[in-house]
Amino acid sequence: MLASRCPHCKTRFRVTPAQLELRAGLVRCGACREIFNGREHLLGNAEPLEALASTADDADGRMTLIDFGSLRASQPAVTSKMQEELDELSKAIADLQAKPWRDTSRHELAAEPQAATEASASEASAVATPDFIAQARKHRQSAGQWKPLLWLGIPLLLTTLALQLAYLFRADIAAYSPQAGRYVRAACARLGCQVKLPQHIDLLSLESSHLQEVPGQQAQYTLTALLRNQADTAQAWPSLDLQLKSDTSQPLVRKVLEPVNYLSTADLKKGIAAHAEHEIQISFELTGEHPGGFSIALFYH
Repeated sequence: MLASRCPHCKTRFRVTPAQLELRAGLVRCGACREIFNGREHLLGNAEPLEALASTADDADGRMTLIDFGSLRASQPAVTSKMQEELDELSKAIADLQAKPWRDTSRHELAAEPQAATEASASEASAVATPDFIAQARKHRQSAGQWKPLLWLGIPLLLTTLALQLAYLFRADIAAYSPQAGRYVRAACARLGCQVKLPQHIDLLSLESSHLQEVPGQQAQYTLTALLRNQADTAQAWPSLDLQLKSDTSQPLVRKVLEPVNYLSTADLKKGIAAHAEHEIQISFELTGEHPGGFSIALFYH
């Protein structure tokens, strides 16, 4: 009689050489139901049968004795059980040869950590949330509530800005596009505003000017000036700031000459045409010291 040890659960059991020869040494452990080669795990010094029957030194404190042979003929139930074990073993070996082995124990082991992880996550969620995380969540929720207002507010603000720009540059819009100018004038008629000609003083220049006394008329003077419009559209007529100076360049008189002082009503409405020059003449009376010089500046009110 020989003794073998299960490599899986360390349970010892008795076995005979005939039993090992029967299935090329393959046996099934009666404790853990694992299959292993009994020849490879024989105990070096076989203990007496009585010792094996009364000793339990496996890791779980259990021992299962399986005797495949040398059973008494008077034990038909044990023999029948042995035959069932052998048939089950044969079927297991055939299954192993017919299809790949699937280690379900690994899947079970993998499922256990996953279940443990889910349990840990559930427990962690039950723990009180830190203040900074709660504040961040509250901030995200409030930001989500403002999104619909932003979707409505941004287009409204852009429309308001466009209307303000159209009102501010209404004169340039009307000058550049007569068709758009009709709509701008119609809107201004309802709003009570006016659409005047553009006023870009930096695009106006004074090409020449001279002041002379009218012959035969004392204290009568005539100012002649040549205005040039460098803009691409017509512009409003500017006002003139005339300063008369003495021979020593000391200021004598300052006069402000508005467009109504040197233009007709028809010319005043048309404005000075784009890229055009226009000569103006202004006559006025001056008493006192005869001017020795003058200067002119263009400006808009």
